[in-house]
Amino acid sequence: MPRENQKRGRRAAEKAQKDATKRKREEAPEDSMPKRMKPSIDESNEIGEGADYIPFDDENYNGNYDKAQDEAPAVDMPFYGLLDPEEQEYFSRANEMLEMNQFQDAEEKRLFVDSVYREADGKELKIACSQSCSRLMEKLISMSDMRQIRRLFSKFIGHFLPLVQHRFASHCCETLFTNAAPGVTQKISKSRSDKMEVDGEEEEQEPELSLVEMFIKVVEELEGNWGFLLTERFASHTIRVLLLVLAGEPVDGSANDSIVASRKKERLGILQGEAQDGDTPAKKRNVPDIFGATLKKIMKDMVSVLDDTYLRALATHPVGNPVLQVLVSLELSHFGKSSAKDPNSITRRLIPDETFEEGSETTTFVRGLLYDPVGSRLLETIVRYMPGKAFKGLYKNFVREQITSLARNITAGYVVLRVLERLGKDDLQEALERIIPQIPSLLERSRMIIPKVLVERCLIRGVNTAPLAPALEGAYDKDPAKRLYQILRLEGTVQEEAEKSEQKPKDADAASSQASTGEKLHGSLLAQTMLTAPGPVSGLIYSSLLAQSSESLLKLSKDPTASRVLQQALTLPTSTPQFRRQFAPRFTSHLQELALDSSGSHVVDALWPATKDIFFIKERMAQELAQNEMTLRDSFVGRAVWRNWAMDLYKRRRGEWAGKAKGMDDINGSGERPKSKIELARAKFAAKAEEEAKKGAQKGGAASS
Repeated sequence: MPRENQKRGRRAAEKAQKDATKRKREEAPEDSMPKRMKPSIDESNEIGEGADYIPFDDENYNGNYDKAQDEAPAVDMPFYGLLDPEEQEYFSRANEMLEMNQFQDAEEKRLFVDSVYREADGKELKIACSQSCSRLMEKLISMSDMRQIRRLFSKFIGHFLPLVQHRFASHCCETLFTNAAPGVTQKISKSRSDKMEVDGEEEEQEPELSLVEMFIKVVEELEGNWGFLLTERFASHTIRVLLLVLAGEPVDGSANDSIVASRKKERLGILQGEAQDGDTPAKKRNVPDIFGATLKKIMKDMVSVLDDTYLRALATHPVGNPVLQVLVSLELSHFGKSSAKDPNSITRRLIPDETFEEGSETTTFVRGLLYDPVGSRLLETIVRYMPGKAFKGLYKNFVREQITSLARNITAGYVVLRVLERLGKDDLQEALERIIPQIPSLLERSRMIIPKVLVERCLIRGVNTAPLAPALEGAYDKDPAKRLYQILRLEGTVQEEAEKSEQKPKDADAASSQASTGEKLHGSLLAQTMLTAPGPVSGLIYSSLLAQSSESLLKLSKDPTASRVLQQALTLPTSTPQFRRQFAPRFTSHLQELALDSSGSHVVDALWPATKDIFFIKERMAQELAQNEMTLRDSFVGRAVWRNWAMDLYKRRRGEWAGKAKGMDDINGSGERPKSKIELARAKFAAKAEEEAKKGAQKGGAASS
C-alpha cells in the first residue's frame, strides 16, 4: 500500500495550521460591528478639570471633545453614481496621456484638456469620488485656466460638506482651492469673442458668481461643522488650505516643513517633464477685505466651542494639530502679534502666562508638548511666531538653563532649533558655550542638525565660530582623510574597503548602508554649512579634501550627496586660490568618467569657475574633454558638460575661448569688460600723478598771488 504524500518539516506544519485557521475564519459568520461606538456616561475615562494636556487616543477618547458641540452629522454620505465602463476606460486613457505629457506644444495640450472637460460635463462629482479618476481630476485642475476652474468650482458648490470628507474628493477640493487662489483678484472678461463653438453649439455660459463669492459660499456650506472637521481624517487638510487661501498666504505643499500636507502626499500637479522651481519662494497674495473678516469669523467659531482643556488636548491630536498650527500662525502673523493679548485668542488660551515661571500651568503644558512627537510641532510654530516679550520669558525662565539637555533629546531638539533662530548675539553666544561640550555626543548619535544650525546662526549674528572647530574635530578621527568619510557617513575610504572586501562578502553591509541614506544627507548638509564659515571650521573640510587621493575623490564625486560638498568647496568664497590650485589638478585624467556620471558631471561643471584664475589647469582639462568629444556627445549629461565648458568655441576660436575662460568677457555695470590688474595699476598711477599735478598748480597760484 503506497504511503500518503506528506510534506515534512516545521514550515509545512505551520503552513497547514495557518490554512486550517483561515478556513475557520472564512466559515465563521461576519459580525456587523459599527465603526465608531458612542462612549457611555458610566465609563471611567472622564477628564479631570486640572488636566494640562490630554492625548487624543482612540481608546480613551472617541472624538466627543466638546460637551457643547453637536456630534458629527449622522447623515450618510451622498452617492453620486458610478462611471460606465466606457467612461471609465476613456478617463483612464486620458489620465495616462496626461501622465506621459508627450504633447507637441501647449496648444495641443490645451485642446486635449478641453476635450476631456467636454466629456466630463455632468460627471464631475462622479469623477471626483472615483478612486482612480480622482487623480485625473487633480491633473485637470492643475492644468486648467481660470475660466475652466470657475466652471468646475460652480459644479461643486452645494456639495462641499460631503466632498471635503470624502477620501478621494477631498484631494480634488484641495487642488481646486489651491489653483483658484491666484484668480481671486483677476478680472475675467466676458466678451463675445472669448466664447468658442463646439459642434455648432455655443459653449456653456459663464457662472454668475465670481471666485470670491464662490469661496464665501464654501464657508457658508461648512459653517456649523468646524469643530467636527478639525479632527476629520480627510477634511482637515482641505480646511488648512482653505484657511491659507482666505489669509492670502502661499499655499505650497512641496516644502519640507509645510503644514498644508504631509510629505507622503502624492504630487499629482507636477507632471513628467515639467520642472519645479523650488528656489523661488512663494509670495503672499492680495485678497479682498471680505476674506479677512471671514477668516476672523471662522477662527473664532472654530475655537469658541472648545474650552481651554480640550483646546490643549487638540495640540496632541495627530489630525487636529496641523490645523491648530495654521490657526496659531495666522493669528500671530496675519492679525498681528498684539492679537495674542486678547484673552479669547488661541495663543493666550494655550499660553496664558508669559513669564513661564516654574510650576505654573503654562510651564506644565509647554513641558508636555516638548517631549510629545505631535505636540512639539505646535510648540515650534508658537516659538517661531510668538511676541518678543513672551519669547524672552520662555527662553530665560524655561529654556536657557536646560538647553543642553533639550538639545540632546530627539524630539525637543527641533524646538531648540526654533529657539536658536530667534536668539540675539549675546544670548546665542551663551547658548553656543552651553552646547559645545555636547557636540561630540550629538554627532555620535547622528544629531547633525544642531551643529549645522549653530554654524548658520553664528554667521548671521556675527558670532565667532572658532570655538566650534575643536568640538567638531574631536568628534571624528584625527586622520583628515577618514574624518571626511565620517562626516559624510560613508562606509570608508577606498583603501579600507579594499581590505574589508577580502574578509567580508560584498553584500554584508547592504542593509546598513541602505538605512543610512538620511544620515548621508544630513552629513553632507553639515559639511556644506561648515564650508561657509571662514576660519578653522571650514578648514576642517578643506584639509580633509586635500588629504584624499584621486580614487577617493572619484568615489565622492559619483556619490549624489557627497558630490555637493565638492561643488561647494570649488565655488564658495571661502575657497582660496591656494586650495583650488592644489585641489583642481586631482580631477585630471578622470574628466571623461566624471562627465558621463549624473553626479560627477556637476563636479566637472564646478571646475569651470573654480579654475578661472588658474588658466593653465583649465586649458589642460579642456584638452582632455576635447579628446573624448564623441563619447561626451553620445551622453545626455556629457553634452551638458560640453556645452557648459564652451567646447565648440574651444575647437573653432581658441582665442575667444581663452578670454571667456579667464573671465574677460564678463560685463560690468558700464558695459565694458573688467580691467586686468596691470590696467588697474596704470589707472591708479595716472590718477595719483594727476592729483599731484593739481596740488602743484594750486601751490603755484598761491605763490603768485
